[in-house]
Formats: sequence, C-alpha cells, structure tokens
Amino acid sequence: MHIDFESAIQSDKKDNPKRQNVTLEELAILNAIKDNPKITQKELAVIISKSDRTVKRYMDSMQEKGLIRRKNGKRNGEWEILVETE
Repeated sequence: MHIDFESAIQSDKKDNPKRQNVTLEELAILNAIKDNPKITQKELAVIISKSDRTVKRYMDSMQEKGLIRRKNGKRNGEWEILVETE
C-alpha cells in the first residue's frame, strides 16, 4: 500500500490554513502547554530533555511563527496555543 504524504499534507493545508508543520520538539512543547498552560520554560526543559536555553529558543521561534503566545505577563501569565496540533 502506498500513501502519498506530500499530497496529504498539501490538502490538509488547503483544508485548514491554521494548521502548520511543527517539529517533534515543538509538538512536545505544545502538548505540555495543552496539559498545563502555566508551565515554565524550566519545567518544559525537563519534560523534553533539553537545556533551558534551547527551550527558550524554541519558544521564541514558536511565538514568531504564531504557534503560541504569552497572556498576562511573565510572572503570573500562561501560554496560549494559537494553532491546531491534531
């Protein structure tokens, strides 16, 4: 059985423009945020087994891509997911 993944991805993008390609690390971060929107970057680093600095870089990149955003400030805020992951 052959599945043409390229056309499946293209048709998915056409059907749902909010859906974007994400890396496995970004997907792990999104899933952790879904479970706990108030999660810290240090906690995320432990969950995905990466350094704090690497998680910060991923988070900055994800904000630039429009995948996530921070609500209500750094100290008492929470993360908001802006795209569908599944």
